[in-house]
Amino acid sequence: MTNTSNPSSTSAWPTWPLWPFGPLYRPAATTSFDFDQPINPGWTFGNLIVNDQNSSAPDTERDIVAADSYGRQLGRVIDALVELIEERPNWKQQPALKELVALHAKIEQIKLKSAGRRLDRIAADLAELRKSDKSEYQRVAQKLREVMGDKD
Repeated sequence: MTNTSNPSSTSAWPTWPLWPFGPLYRPAATTSFDFDQPINPGWTFGNLIVNDQNSSAPDTERDIVAADSYGRQLGRVIDALVELIEERPNWKQQPALKELVALHAKIEQIKLKSAGRRLDRIAADLAELRKSDKSEYQRVAQKLREVMGDKD
């Protein structure tokens, strides 16, 4: 709350719960804050920070990642490498190649489990739709039958 009896002590600042300043923090009227921070001077992807210091072309990198994520890019590289590795007759005797092929298999298993979870959610949503909106359920169920090749 602001003190309206003394105009010099009033603050336009609301009471904000700002950590680490304490549970309720309101700067004094004489406190000056510099809010001239550039918006998104760099960007992050997980633990990766892209800015002018670690990328020669951050705008280009941002555009590339917007089109194809780092995960998708790495996935394609790993897929291609595994194909090349498996063409070699003695790849199983080389630990690094064997580990990369095992990593690829592990990633594929994670993808399959993830797809299964998504399908379980679809089944649950479809069951809910069947209870609440029969006509929408019929429309969606028919679409699924067509995709699955079931014409019944």
